[in-house]
Amino acid sequence: MRTSRSLTVLTAALLAVLLLAGCFGSEGDPAEADSTATAEAAADSTADGEAKKPKKEKAIKVNVAEVRNGNLVLPVFADGAIRTPRSVVIKTRVGGQLMDVLVRDGDRVRKGQVLGRIDSREYEIALEESRYKHLQALSQMAAEADTFTVNHAAMSDFTNQRDDLDRLVKAGTITREEYSNRILETEMDALQQGAFREAVFQQRTGLAEARMAEERARLNLEYTEIRSPFSGVVQGLTMVQGEMLSANVAVCTIFNNDNLEAVLNVLEGDLGNLSAGRPVLLAVPATHDTLQAIVDVISPTLDEATRTCEVIVRFENTTDRFRPGMFVRAQIAGWVFTDRLLVPKSALLVRDNRPLVFKKDDDRAKWLYVDTGLENDDWVEILKVHSGGSLTPGDEIIVSDHLTLAHEAKIKVRKRVTAVDRWSFADLEATVAEGARK
Repeated sequence: MRTSRSLTVLTAALLAVLLLAGCFGSEGDPAEADSTATAEAAADSTADGEAKKPKKEKAIKVNVAEVRNGNLVLPVFADGAIRTPRSVVIKTRVGGQLMDVLVRDGDRVRKGQVLGRIDSREYEIALEESRYKHLQALSQMAAEADTFTVNHAAMSDFTNQRDDLDRLVKAGTITREEYSNRILETEMDALQQGAFREAVFQQRTGLAEARMAEERARLNLEYTEIRSPFSGVVQGLTMVQGEMLSANVAVCTIFNNDNLEAVLNVLEGDLGNLSAGRPVLLAVPATHDTLQAIVDVISPTLDEATRTCEVIVRFENTTDRFRPGMFVRAQIAGWVFTDRLLVPKSALLVRDNRPLVFKKDDDRAKWLYVDTGLENDDWVEILKVHSGGSLTPGDEIIVSDHLTLAHEAKIKVRKRVTAVDRWSFADLEATVAEGARK
């Protein structure tokens, strides 16, 4: 029993010795363990220190544009259509068989170019006949030339008296009926004194009538050639070679589209400040073009049914892209406000129901709360800056990537945008002053 207890105690002592050896051996030296722990702690401390360093601020790329002083235009909108002021239906002046057709639809012709020819033989004979009658009258007049003399003084007196009567009737001193009676008396007196003897002699011998007949025959012969009255394009050709035509028959239409007109229908309520000379932006949807022009004519009357007024805008069709009948949509400079502080509309933001813009200040964005005035599709008028600084012409403001931009945010300019004033082609101040004078 005692021996068993002694073995148990000895076994426990050996186990304790082994445990102590494991704890204090060369790999488990407490000093070394402490050193390792200290190094690990130092490494962790270094890592935490690096993590706590402030990160480098990233610049936001933006586009900027300049604040400017200028004119703010509030346009009047109107729709209309293009027409040509030069189109004419070509008609025959004389009748006969059509011998030649020299053009086709779509041909461009010159002024005076022959479009077709009517058989001219009958008209040539008529001209020769009238010439013979003219010669016959001249012969008779030559044979009787010594039977009359002309009183040139009487003719001069008649001319002076007639001029006096003309002045009296224009001034309202005598009536038109009194004028007719008195001019007849003056003519009779002048005739008796020999003022009109040559003219009477020509009438009596048939010379005057022969001259008129010859001139008429010459004109009819010229009319056998159907000519274009101006340069243009042939459209709607109906004449066929060999057909018989009578006088006053339409054979084609000539269009000249070199200069066109846009006829705009402006509402009655938009007419108050319009005047001729105002600039117009004329959009043609069919060709995707926008033309710069001016108002030429404002009709003196209104259409009672539509309550609109016709406004005519003329422009050159140098590229031949535009055609009569095309739809147009116009913006007319209806109201022009001069000398205003303006920013591009893309610069304006609203935060907390307050308008603001971001001004570029070196490499920082600074917000400026502002009061705005008039505006159009491109520009906004700045009336007052409430806080954050000031705005003057030439300052740069941010026009992109600013919806979530913060005050004093770092920025980098990606692009400087040149804001285009669509009305800059016209001297607005001059047109406004001219309209005021009228």
